[in-house]
Amino acid sequence: MNRVSLKNWFLIGCLAVVGLGSCTAPGEALTDRKKRENDAEIAQYIATNNLTGKAQTTDNGTWYVITTSNPTGQTAGTGDEIKYHYIARRFDGLIDDSTDLAPNLPRMFTRGYYDGNVITAGIYDGIVNSGAVKTGLERVGLRKGERATLLVPSYLDAGRVGTLLLPQYSPVQYDVTVVNVRTEEQQIQDYLKAAKITPTFSETNGLRVTVTQARPDSVQITTGKTVTATYKGYFTNGKVFDSGSQPISAQIGANSVVPGFDQGLTKLRQGEKATIIFPSALGYGIAGSRNNNGAYTVPPYSPLIFDVTITSVK
Repeated sequence: MNRVSLKNWFLIGCLAVVGLGSCTAPGEALTDRKKRENDAEIAQYIATNNLTGKAQTTDNGTWYVITTSNPTGQTAGTGDEIKYHYIARRFDGLIDDSTDLAPNLPRMFTRGYYDGNVITAGIYDGIVNSGAVKTGLERVGLRKGERATLLVPSYLDAGRVGTLLLPQYSPVQYDVTVVNVRTEEQQIQDYLKAAKITPTFSETNGLRVTVTQARPDSVQITTGKTVTATYKGYFTNGKVFDSGSQPISAQIGANSVVPGFDQGLTKLRQGEKATIIFPSALGYGIAGSRNNNGAYTVPPYSPLIFDVTITSVK
């Protein structure tokens, strides 16, 4: 996960959107005034809609009311995928935005990794930090199948650009539904089922290798040998993150490639083709992988899939 707290993300968003100069005004700072006004609007909304005693707040300041509870629903741990729907409304009820509800195309994010290009800070905070139950220092958050109304002040949606329907400093109501929660292992299992893949090798650390073209009489890949292979890397949703435009050459056991790829190669022989699948713990882990511009090519907590062809073993 980016090593920046949600509160710092909110501050960064304020500076980016309104600028250093416009955040202040004679007397009370603009952001302080808008915060006070938002808090008053939310308090009035709660009172007017008889939500007093029902509405609770996260540590960051998002108010929430759980409208559909599912105590037996799967909870999301750090690194788990959460799919959700939302409807965004102004406080007067006008709908401003929503996910694709009719075709049932929910949005998705990973708990423990906040990306403002993927999810608003208010929705992230409301889904992850709501609920009365805590495990250690973390709240359980919304479970699979649960619904909630989130009342989000504008300063928690930092970076939101104002529109004719929703002015920049307006608080917003999000009606959210958690559609699904999946661990990395569940993501891999679902991929194997959908692709009708039966692994040739399955390891306790989550590594799977499926040999699609066997060469049982050729050279076995072992530690210390140098392997040249062509490959393509993609996520469990099928999106390609590395087209493998150039063959890769790696010495086995020398930490020149991620552990899952290295360990997967040791199950193969020269001339074989295979699919190697492994969880993020054997890949890029909680750090992910970035390009030269700092953008993620592999987000944190991503299980990976590689189609490989072994061209030489020396």
